[in-house]
Amino acid sequence: MKFTCTQENLLRGVSNTAPIAGKNSQLPILQHILLRVEQNTLILTTTDLEVGVRTIIGGKMDAEGSCVLPAKRFFEYVQQLPSGNPITLERKGELVHISTKGFRAQFSSSDPEEYPLLPEAGGDQLVTLSGDDLCGGLSRVLFSAAREETRPEIRSVFLVWREKKLRIAATDSFRLAEYVVESDFQGDVSAILPLSSAQEVTRLFTGQSQVRVAIHDNYISFSADGVELTSRIVDGEYPRYEDIIPTTHTSEVRVGRSELSRALKTVSVFLPKESRRVSVVIKFGEQELVTKVAGGELGEGEVRLPISGEGEDMSVLVNIQYIIDGISHITSSECVLFFSGQYDPLVFRQQDKGSVYTYVVMPIQA
Repeated sequence: MKFTCTQENLLRGVSNTAPIAGKNSQLPILQHILLRVEQNTLILTTTDLEVGVRTIIGGKMDAEGSCVLPAKRFFEYVQQLPSGNPITLERKGELVHISTKGFRAQFSSSDPEEYPLLPEAGGDQLVTLSGDDLCGGLSRVLFSAAREETRPEIRSVFLVWREKKLRIAATDSFRLAEYVVESDFQGDVSAILPLSSAQEVTRLFTGQSQVRVAIHDNYISFSADGVELTSRIVDGEYPRYEDIIPTTHTSEVRVGRSELSRALKTVSVFLPKESRRVSVVIKFGEQELVTKVAGGELGEGEVRLPISGEGEDMSVLVNIQYIIDGISHITSSECVLFFSGQYDPLVFRQQDKGSVYTYVVMPIQA
């Protein structure tokens, strides 16, 4: 194989693929990148057997062929090469020579035949949507997914297209985030995407104008602008999370987002390490919201904020970090909260043109 391209293109390809390599420590070959030259393109591939990434870059081909290079060392080397001069990769026997003006190196190549193949990106159910809708939705729900590996069905993100809407949801059983956006797709299809795969989707496709999503029996693929990601789908059934989102409420409250975030962070100073409990009290008569940490060894704190809204006075005990996390993913200047009762879920909701973001926190049972 022999291929010539710019440093910028090569670095982009390696940057897309290298972060996947090494995540699976069981097979040494997976710490490498597979490079294949064909039809005046260089195709870079990595996988950890759960998620795989393939990137295609253009250049000048002198000879077809393939090689397998150590991902970390190759990435670090390409990062240091100067831009502005062409880079040539040429395989001679078991060695791959990489050269540009003033720089020359050689890497040992593993056997390309040992590298696992990725499934093809095409599929029966094909959906096209904007990168902002897909990655924006994923980034606003990822933090709510469970982190325990023993529960793979919720250590994941749920994507479902139904009634011309895309719903993206994640939950760890104590909180839930859902992003709903309008979609042109008229079918009814869903997939449970592993958390690590969802994180890679946001890394690779944020800012893309269009992303193609293809759903297969046991894997899902995403592609845009010469980059393809394939991921296995979690085998199982996602919880019926819609059932825990209250459909009615007794109180609706509007409060400044940054003010509420500051209030919570202020009273958190008085929380002992083993406790995350904060009391949230709504007083409509005084048009204020009170966040309070009761007295303890570290003292106590209270912050009062002006509110608007209507309904019944309310007092709930919640995990302060869950509330802070949710507020950080609300993009408007105002938080809209819905209360149904002292022991019922607390709901944050932001509605924009074409999308709805909902965040639900289960109260602490005192």
